[in-house]
Amino acid sequence: MPMSQHRAALAAILVAVVAIFALSVVPATAAPPAPTHPLVAAASAYDGTWQGECWAFVKKIVREATGQEMGFDYRQGYFDAGAIEVSAANAQPGDLIQIAKDSDSGPNADYPGLHNSIIMANLGGGLFDIIDSNQNFDGVVHVRKNYSPADSAARNGLNVHIYRIVAGATAKSAPGTAPAAPSLAVPVPGQTFLIGEKVRVYTPGDVLNLRNAAGRDASISTKLAHGTAVTVLSGPTQSGGLAWLKVSSPSGEGWVAADFLTKDVPVTPSSAGTVTPVRQFRAFIPLTASD
Repeated sequence: MPMSQHRAALAAILVAVVAIFALSVVPATAAPPAPTHPLVAAASAYDGTWQGECWAFVKKIVREATGQEMGFDYRQGYFDAGAIEVSAANAQPGDLIQIAKDSDSGPNADYPGLHNSIIMANLGGGLFDIIDSNQNFDGVVHVRKNYSPADSAARNGLNVHIYRIVAGATAKSAPGTAPAAPSLAVPVPGQTFLIGEKVRVYTPGDVLNLRNAAGRDASISTKLAHGTAVTVLSGPTQSGGLAWLKVSSPSGEGWVAADFLTKDVPVTPSSAGTVTPVRQFRAFIPLTASD
């Protein structure tokens, strides 16, 4: 039966509506993958392969991803590579977890629970997804989910530290990641430091007070020996006629008078040579736990 004029008009309207709807539906574009930290990308390339002990693996990954060379000491070795220490709450992918005994972290340290790993994700509450070597005592690299370094350390009476490699401008970027932003200059009378730069305490025959705030009236958390490597975090803040910098030291973060820091102290870091390094940080006064 021939279509009436009314039906023809209705059909035309329906066709137009379907056409408009079809044009409005645009296939969804997949979101770009999240950037991968260079350390995580480098470590992931070895997943499932034999790489030996955890310490050697972490040193290898830091070298490949950043160009920085870690030292021999299980604690000072991180600072030799330009690391700063961060809290578990602030840890990010690419940060390094180290479980060791602070009083015995030298090159020959060997006891149950000693371990090093690379953070892939911070899950909160002290839990992490990590990648490491030799977690099963087989020398093989594996990804480990829901890892609690605090629990692991507690089982063996050890200490946990988390480090972030920040010094140096040679860090390689994984595909799709932006290059690292340049460090900010810290102008101090007579010298200029960089945020993230490693410098040394210069107090021949004496020590330098690490304080909880800028100024001579601030409480002293520990004392740093001459030649101790520290990393500049921020500053300067003027107080009492002195410029104060916030630094990260082997004994924690705090403020020091910038006049007693230098780039040129002739002290050999533990990354140089093949002899056992002098571990000055072990004589430091432990930090008091915060409330």
